[in-house]
Amino acid sequence: SDTILIRELAKLICQNGVKIGQNRLFQWMRDNGYLIRKPGRDYNMPTQYSLEHGLMCVTESSYINAYGEVQLCFTPRITAKGQQYFINKFLNKEVCA
Repeated sequence: SDTILIRELAKLICQNGVKIGQNRLFQWMRDNGYLIRKPGRDYNMPTQYSLEHGLMCVTESSYINAYGEVQLCFTPRITAKGQQYFINKFLNKEVCA
């Protein structure tokens, strides 16, 4: 409800004058310790820091694949607090993009 996808956060940051897209924002979040960078199952999932500080959360959904098996899907989302935090971080020039 009050959480958004990282893609939507990139659009909000862009609307505020900082040129960054979804892919560069994902890379920046991995490089700065907000998302897990290690390849594998947890790749692009929020780090413990992001979760503990309420900047991100994870939503879980499921779907049925082509073989009829139920698959779980985890999606990192930015909380309202995280939206404010990241937008301020980019607008206050704390970020070298």
